[in-house]
Amino acid sequence: MRLRDYLLAGGLSLMAGPSLAAVAETDDFVDNINKGSDGPTLEKGNLVVVPIPLSDPTLGTGLQVAALYLHPERSEEGANPTTGVGGMYTDTDSWVAGIFHQDFLLEDRLRVMAAAGTGSFKLEYYGFGGEGFFADNPLDYTIDMAMGFARAQYRLPGTEHWFAGPALLFSEGDVEMDFSELLPVLPAVGKDIALGGAGLVLSYDSRDNNYYPRRGVNFSASWYDFGDHFGSDFDYGKTRLSFSHYASVLPRVVLATNAEYENTAGEAPFFVQSSMAVRGYNRGRYMDDTALTAHLEGRYKFRPRWAVLAFFDYGWIDDNSSQVFDGETAHSIGTGLHWQTTPDKPLHIGLDVAFTEDDDTVFFIQLGERF
Repeated sequence: MRLRDYLLAGGLSLMAGPSLAAVAETDDFVDNINKGSDGPTLEKGNLVVVPIPLSDPTLGTGLQVAALYLHPERSEEGANPTTGVGGMYTDTDSWVAGIFHQDFLLEDRLRVMAAAGTGSFKLEYYGFGGEGFFADNPLDYTIDMAMGFARAQYRLPGTEHWFAGPALLFSEGDVEMDFSELLPVLPAVGKDIALGGAGLVLSYDSRDNNYYPRRGVNFSASWYDFGDHFGSDFDYGKTRLSFSHYASVLPRVVLATNAEYENTAGEAPFFVQSSMAVRGYNRGRYMDDTALTAHLEGRYKFRPRWAVLAFFDYGWIDDNSSQVFDGETAHSIGTGLHWQTTPDKPLHIGLDVAFTEDDDTVFFIQLGERF
């Protein structure tokens, strides 16, 4: 299960390492729950509280608890402000807790989102490029971090689906790497770090439904600058593009496709390098300056509140964006069974399984659609 899937409490996936990829993944999830036009109008709000078992190759096995409050709709367009809180704990002693809120103001012309959290993550360092000594001998490390994020997007004049605006991100904490795994006489080495950045986010969303889209397009582009002028100990930039397309090929069958591109430039710490988003792999297994992932997914709603899916993921990484297709690759196939959590809104939770090219079979819990 990729870090973006640690939805924990709706918005807490941003705490899965202090990276812009995680923040963008939080955006993806919040976008999935921010209005939901398919279903009766929410006049009094709706509270969703779910304990979610967690098992994945990155953080281990444990439990996450999510509480989401879908506020009453503010307008006829079906804009639902959403508040989420929650936490997670696994058998690797990784944990996280946090809160987020997204709102729609000025008759949905202004969309704002803020999130904050803290956590500790026991992860593995695989080196860069998907090959080399550490690829076969990963080194344990720990990230203890507190984080805050805020974004505002305004509907571009004369458009219906385009939004743009600024975003801010700051995190501070400690990273410790355990070198005693290489030689028992070597110590664990830790460093206090701060990451601060500001950026611009552009998005286009024509989906017919943000929970379970059957048709339309969802596009986002973001660029962040990290440096000492924002309180950061590292000077680097992060660019991310994501494009999703949805088509109803049959009355109950949706074909969903997605492509994600991420580039990290400058003196970035190793744990925020770009990572391919192939399901079934440890997020740290394939990291480098540039990552590209393609997803193909078929979804079949065989009952009003039940759906099955099948997916194929393929990813590339390289230290040169112009040569990413010549870099290391990974792929997986999989399936899943999803259940709609409330009768009013098609927000799903389900059990997915991925089969990787390493002959691993990985089960994980998915809250909301993958894209």
